[in-house]
Amino acid sequence: MRYRLVQEEDLPACLDLLDSNGRCVLSPRVRANLPRLWADWLAQDRHAPKSFVLWEDLSSPNAPRVEAIGTAHFVHDAVYDLLMREPQPYLIERLYSMVLDGHQPFLDQREIAHGNAGEGLSLLMSLYLQREHDLDHPDSQRLRPLGAAAWYFCHAGFNVQRMLSEVYGRPGGAYMAAGGFELAQVFEAGPDLPPDSEPHQLAIDRANQPPRAMQPLSLWLLHPPPPVLGLSASLQTVAILALQGDTDRAIAARLGISADAVKQAWRGILRTMSAHMPDLCRDTTNATADGSPPVRGSEHRRIVIEYLRQHMEELRPWSDPTRAARRAPSPATPRPR
Repeated sequence: MRYRLVQEEDLPACLDLLDSNGRCVLSPRVRANLPRLWADWLAQDRHAPKSFVLWEDLSSPNAPRVEAIGTAHFVHDAVYDLLMREPQPYLIERLYSMVLDGHQPFLDQREIAHGNAGEGLSLLMSLYLQREHDLDHPDSQRLRPLGAAAWYFCHAGFNVQRMLSEVYGRPGGAYMAAGGFELAQVFEAGPDLPPDSEPHQLAIDRANQPPRAMQPLSLWLLHPPPPVLGLSASLQTVAILALQGDTDRAIAARLGISADAVKQAWRGILRTMSAHMPDLCRDTTNATADGSPPVRGSEHRRIVIEYLRQHMEELRPWSDPTRAARRAPSPATPRPR
């Protein structure tokens, strides 16, 4: 079992799981447009990584078989306020109905960067479905630690101010409550839906937490430090895809660039790391002779990848207004007449 970010070619399998699970009710209009809406979202901002994850079983007789899918969106604060003020079931239905009506509830990368460097972001965990809905099923047990790992991969390092999540059934709601979420609303499920289909919406808001609160989510994303490396968006994307195990060739195919461009991106990442942290790849075991290069090539890259895995804030969009102000040219001095 593993998790990875969804690509456009994965969408048929994701839609199949959505339909076979049967607990997320969509209108005919949203369901008919969902393949296009998902594909447009994945392509947005030059294929910057999105919080759209699948979990797949590589040991199944029908491997790889998608076992679970999950989506999350950063939304405008006004959209979040509306969803909390006027709750309705099926967040994904409501969000994509807004899009089809000509509105844009989702933040783009530039807006995410501003919110990340500012007061924080509003995050909607709009969909999570498993093939085996029973949390006691062996496949669910195998998914559980990978769910936490995928959550960290997608959201650690973001300055999240508040979150709203939707799950289906009482066991799912209890599981989210154990992670620090507070129940916001429970809706009735239709009589034709499978058991344990009641939509549960749960929320967590940093403003309602005691100062320096210690609870599960505070360890990961409620108080991230600002980045120090200043990696560009393109370098961040290459590094994130490498973190999930993609090869250079796979990264190139996903982003529609050449393998040489990926290698050039890695040179930029390694150069930046060496400039900011020259001791990161220094040999501390005295295994190399004095003056010799400590590490090279794939070994250097492996060390850098592990550092970035521990500091995900370096891979998140960030727009520091004070830094921009420092870069702005000063007004020209008026010439005397």
